[in-house]
Amino acid sequence: MKIIGVDLDSTLNNLDAVWLERYNKDYGDNLTKADMISWDVTHYVKPECGKKMYDYLREPGFFRNLGIQPHAAEVMSFLHEYFEVYIVSSSHPNVVADKWAWVEKHLPFIDYHHFVPLHHKHRFEMDYLIDDGPHNFDRFKGTGILIDMPYNQHLRSKYKRCTDWLDVKDYFQTLIRKEERW
Repeated sequence: MKIIGVDLDSTLNNLDAVWLERYNKDYGDNLTKADMISWDVTHYVKPECGKKMYDYLREPGFFRNLGIQPHAAEVMSFLHEYFEVYIVSSSHPNVVADKWAWVEKHLPFIDYHHFVPLHHKHRFEMDYLIDDGPHNFDRFKGTGILIDMPYNQHLRSKYKRCTDWLDVKDYFQTLIRKEERW
């Protein structure tokens, strides 16, 4: 059975929306996801915030209370029927339990053995990786499926790009149909 690794932050959950909402409230700004056209968020926040932007990500409970991307749960359930699915998430040690609690709540069919807190995702052997972070594909040997974000637009043709979770489902349904013909 083929293995799919799926990123958690901003791919499955709505980290980007909640993170920016907190920042905008605390710093009186109106930064949007569309404003961030490169990976490093510190280039876009006010100077007085800077690297403190990452402090939100270490707060107990922050990840536990995030929402889920539209259609992500139903598509993950579909993928789970046909593939071995793992959640691979770069995680600070302080937030691993919160991230697992999020997975339990939103994707209860994912076994805890299939939750892998891992920064260097290329070291986990998988056939496909669904992720929004272009750097995660640099040394990845499988097929990269890039979730469309303003900060990864410069990679137009390098990876399979999916605009949302329904697009992800369409991609894998096509693969399944091709395999069934062989």
